[in-house]
Amino acid sequence: MKQQAMSRRQIIKLGLLSATTALAYSSLGIVVPDKSWALTVNTLSPTQGEKLLSVCRLIYPHPNLADTFYAASVESLDGAASGNPQTRALIVEGLESLNDWETLSPKQQLAVLEKIASSPFFQTVRGNMVVSFYDNPKVWPKFGYQGPSYAKGGYLFRGFDDIDWLPTTAKE
Repeated sequence: MKQQAMSRRQIIKLGLLSATTALAYSSLGIVVPDKSWALTVNTLSPTQGEKLLSVCRLIYPHPNLADTFYAASVESLDGAASGNPQTRALIVEGLESLNDWETLSPKQQLAVLEKIASSPFFQTVRGNMVVSFYDNPKVWPKFGYQGPSYAKGGYLFRGFDDIDWLPTTAKE
């Protein structure tokens, strides 16, 4: 089957239509929902993945961050579980021990996590998150971190005195 090439006029029409649609969405305040992504787990079940996501969110709570950043940690833990049967058993048993997790209030969930803070399950999740969550370059701008500076000469001339988050004082 022979494909027809698009004419210049069709390309311009398509571009105008796309720009008009984007303008309409932004002016009307229509936003693509946060849940337009999918949590991908291969070893854990989707229900276990969602439960683990809520556990991760409570371990390192950042209310202004979307679930997508926490999903990277869940996917990392899922990958660790697929490569090691002991890790998989630890995560699955840890999630099963969180009885009625979905029905608990966030305050009650936090109390449950405080009780199991020294357990191998909690320590595995927390330890993985330190790397998979905070070492994610996509999260850095959300915290105001510009990334490593060694390749740009260090922090002395790049960001050392960038403290715009502190209140300014009048100098005499």
